[in-house]
Amino acid sequence: MKHLLRKFNKILDYCFNYFEDTSLTFDNKRVVIHDNEYLLCRAVVPDIAEMLQLQKLVYADDNSWDESVFESELRNEKSKLYLIMRQNDRLIAFIGASFKQKNKDVHISNVAVHPDFQNRGLGKFLIRTMINCAKYNDYLSLSLETRLSNVRAQKLYSTIGFKNMGLKKSYYQSNHEDAVDMRLSIKSKKETVNE
Repeated sequence: MKHLLRKFNKILDYCFNYFEDTSLTFDNKRVVIHDNEYLLCRAVVPDIAEMLQLQKLVYADDNSWDESVFESELRNEKSKLYLIMRQNDRLIAFIGASFKQKNKDVHISNVAVHPDFQNRGLGKFLIRTMINCAKYNDYLSLSLETRLSNVRAQKLYSTIGFKNMGLKKSYYQSNHEDAVDMRLSIKSKKETVNE
């Protein structure tokens, strides 16, 4: 009987999460970062070719993301949000995240900034934008993994407030490198108002 009850609860949970509208809307806008103007918008399927090129440029040894993975992510608009940045119609950065309704966590799966545009605050801006989206939708935390060797990224995430939660051994498929598991807790609106 317990087995049937667990199965029934899983089905209910799936239906609840599948049909729930998580309101992951995003309005395209122009943003200015350090006196440079960019277009920030939600990624759509026609952007995939450029996203793949950027992904390969930034993470040359990682082949775990291909066109079908990106397409699956972008088509799942209820629980996934991918944002891209353009300058003069050139894709220069993107971020992707899964909004996990069950545990109220936003898991950042991708952050990529073209090497010519790194160290200009774009990565930090994209992460802060995703934090704001999480707050707006009443999520409680953000999580991500970064390569153990990517000390620069770890420093960036730490300055934003992410905490090191430990290692995930042999996490990356390409070379079995360990990943640093990082998490940021978000204050509830009630806590923010009372500060």
